[in-house]
Amino acid sequence: MVAGQERRVTRVLLIEDDEEDYVLLRGVLAEVTSTRYEVAWRRDGESGLQEIDRGGYDICLLDYHLGSRNGLEILARVAKSVKAPPIIVLTGQGDYLVDLRAMEYGAADYIVKDQVSAPLLERAIRYSIDRLKSKKALIESESQLKHLAASLLRVQESERGRVAAELHDDFGQLLTAIKYQIESVLARMIPCDSCAATLRDLIPSIQDAIGRVRNMYTELMPTILDDLGIIATLKWFCREFPKDHPGLHVKAELRVGEHEVAPELKLVIFRIVQDALKNAATHSEAGLIKISLSGKEGYLSLEIADNGKGFDISRAISSAGKHGGMGLMSMKRRAELSGGSFRIESTEGAGTQVRVQWPLEASR
Repeated sequence: MVAGQERRVTRVLLIEDDEEDYVLLRGVLAEVTSTRYEVAWRRDGESGLQEIDRGGYDICLLDYHLGSRNGLEILARVAKSVKAPPIIVLTGQGDYLVDLRAMEYGAADYIVKDQVSAPLLERAIRYSIDRLKSKKALIESESQLKHLAASLLRVQESERGRVAAELHDDFGQLLTAIKYQIESVLARMIPCDSCAATLRDLIPSIQDAIGRVRNMYTELMPTILDDLGIIATLKWFCREFPKDHPGLHVKAELRVGEHEVAPELKLVIFRIVQDALKNAATHSEAGLIKISLSGKEGYLSLEIADNGKGFDISRAISSAGKHGGMGLMSMKRRAELSGGSFRIESTEGAGTQVRVQWPLEASR
């Protein structure tokens, strides 16, 4: 340590029922020259838990044996506490199983008391504190990424709405106007005129174009969802989708009431179904897709299964974005950002199943 340089202060909570071990550990910490340790000692688990709840500690040294209790009970009770510092478990004897169990319960490290030295303890404390800082930074980064992903989805939906409005207000109405003008001209022409026959031949093509534009803006921003709800929208989509994909049959089993689906989940469910059907139609070579929406065992469950050729999920995820294939990630992201769980199973030659679940309380 450089002369005149002030030592860092680290607040230590020691939960230890043996006073001799307390004195020993305090003496070991006093040997460290780079850091000054302020040690608070508690003899039992309950008073130790109260100190942890108060917060303000940088590290906790926890005896594995506390009378009739063991340190794993303390670990289990503070595992999810935001105020809990990193916890290093201390024991009087080396035990590999204790080591494993301590780590499983959330311990930052595990030290045998008769092997304690100043360098070893200082290093364990420093590494444990640094790991917690890294963990918190990672959690914060994940939170920011989720916020960014949610913002991107909102922007995407806004852009879809803008494009849908342009298709409806501009292209759709323009095509309709052209159709009416041609019909108006035809009404004033001699029926046997060759030009009239040519114009009449245009009407079905224009009508088909109007229908296609209508399907495009309805898929981009399904107004039917606001007007009639998710059940009617899914029935409509499952009915319309096979018209553009000959040979593909879509079967829907919708066993929930409209009131059981929270308003904020309706567009999410539609987009997941939309992406799943497009993926299946593009890649699976399936002849049948089954869609199920039901409320069971406390969850709102959406299941989409096809009888296609299946695929390697890990390979698809690792290559997503390189060769397209963002539909899978989009479904997963939408499900998780809306509070749901997402699972996909696929076996090459045996089809694909997508399962999304939301707690029913959160979906109402």
